[in-house]
Amino acid sequence: MSLNKYLMAEMTWPELKQAVGEGRIAVLPAGIIEQHGPHLPLDTDILLADTFCRRAGALVSDKVVVVPPIVHGHSPHHMDFPGTLTVDPIHMVYYVLDVTLSLAYHGFTKIIIVNGHGSNVPVLDLVARQTIIKTEGKVACASIFYHQSEEYERASKELFPEVPHMEHGDVIETSLYMGIRPDLVDLSLAEDEPQTDVMDVGTAKLPLRLHFSSFAKTGIYGRVKTSSAQKGEQLVNAVVAGLARIFTDFHAKSIPTRVDHH
Repeated sequence: MSLNKYLMAEMTWPELKQAVGEGRIAVLPAGIIEQHGPHLPLDTDILLADTFCRRAGALVSDKVVVVPPIVHGHSPHHMDFPGTLTVDPIHMVYYVLDVTLSLAYHGFTKIIIVNGHGSNVPVLDLVARQTIIKTEGKVACASIFYHQSEEYERASKELFPEVPHMEHGDVIETSLYMGIRPDLVDLSLAEDEPQTDVMDVGTAKLPLRLHFSSFAKTGIYGRVKTSSAQKGEQLVNAVVAGLARIFTDFHAKSIPTRVDHH
């Protein structure tokens, strides 16, 4: 009989072994505890990533095991604002890699890291690559941001046509949080801090990771006052649908076998 659980933390070890034997993929949410302006809680990035993974996992529960999240991340440029907890990038690579290699040791052959924090991106990309290398190609590991789906892109353009892309503590990120926990958001404390080109070089967006306090007075980057719980709920649903499809697609992928031509 197929196991009716999909959250790793709620499984016993025999149940986890059974889930691995069913060929499920491991889903690892990752985020950070970090300032998001005076109106959003410090857990914004990890609450969003973890919630999206859990909800998407529930839709395809026979294909996934959702692993307890990586709560702490890399964000030294936000340290001028109290509450941010940052991890050295090398430490974080080794830490998250230990987690993915543990999952590999227990038999998972496909692992997907679902990130909720921008400055985790290069770190987690290295982790995913190293997971493949360290397992000699026996494990396929990918790292994505939770909004990297067609469903999200389509919904965000319809709901927030005035916003080219998500920034920090802005209308999109705030609306997403309001779509999950509106009781923890106080928009009366938020101020619009419109985006500028200060961190752009050429056609690259945000290649300069300046100290946030040098250009964001309250820790917000972007417009926020028009945030909406109703729009947030719609966008949350799009994120979840997109992740559920991605999990299904990754589960079905046939991974080519490594060939050493020496």
